[in-house]
Order: sequence, then structure tokens, then C-alpha cells
Amino acid sequence: MAPRQDDDDRERPSWREIDQRRDRQQPGGPKKERRPKKEAEKVRLLALAQAEALFKGKRGRPEYRAALRELEVLHGSKKFGVFVNKFLQEYGMPEEWGTLNRLLDHGESQVVAEALQTMAAQAGSRSRVEQQGFKGRLQVLALTSPFPEVRRLAEETLADL
Repeated sequence: MAPRQDDDDRERPSWREIDQRRDRQQPGGPKKERRPKKEAEKVRLLALAQAEALFKGKRGRPEYRAALRELEVLHGSKKFGVFVNKFLQEYGMPEEWGTLNRLLDHGESQVVAEALQTMAAQAGSRSRVEQQGFKGRLQVLALTSPFPEVRRLAEETLADL
């Protein structure tokens, strides 16, 4: 049986033409441009940060970060104690290690004791350098604090560590 003439005369499409036809036949029309991976990662991180800020409440706001910076600037000045009291009323005891360390210089025994307790609770999850610094700070407080309850708490915390 001889080959049919229709098959031989017909021009076969190239692979390129086949791919183009296949692309046109996809549902949803032409291909949509995809975002680059870096941009998608930025969007994901932004969404995570916004969700985290939502769960943090007041502490997730930019005002909280500004207050922390202000607390750092005022450390060692006459305005420090007043600002700390205002900060604690607004936001409560902070979780940031450096800020807690600054609160140990406050003039009220209740604030210092609460900061010590908060730091002692976090000490296990801190780096070895931070733990050593905390132990040194406790030793100094145990010897030099003007508040007997702070001296006692510092000694007890040192014994527990």
C-alpha cells in the first residue's frame, strides 16, 4: 500500500509551533507574570511582622519602640525615673533584656525587684555572655543596693543561678 499523498504534502509543525499552540490553549488566557521570589519573600515577611504586631498589642506599635529609645537616651539623667514610671504605666514591664538591665538603676525598689525577677526568668534563654553579665550585675546589687529587699532578692537569684 502506497503512502497517502495528503500526509506527505502536508507540512509538519515545528516543535516551537507546537509549544506556542499549547501555550495558547491553557485555560485562563495568557501566562500571568509572576512576582520575583525576593519580592514575594518581602511581602511574606511584612505580613508576618504585621500579624506579630497585632498580637503584641501596644508593644507592637512604633510608639513603643520610640519609648524604648527615649528610655535609653534618658538613662542616667534626672528625668529617667519619671520616664520609667510613665513607661511602666503605659506598657508594663518590658521584655527586652537591655531595657530590663537599665531598669535596675531605677530609684524605686519595687521596679528594680520586678526587673530582677523578669531577668531571672529569662536568664536561661540568654547567651552565656549575657548570663555572665547578669551574674555580675546581681553581685553588685547584692553588695551596693540601698534597698534591703533588692539585696536579698539579688542574693537569692545568684544562689539559684
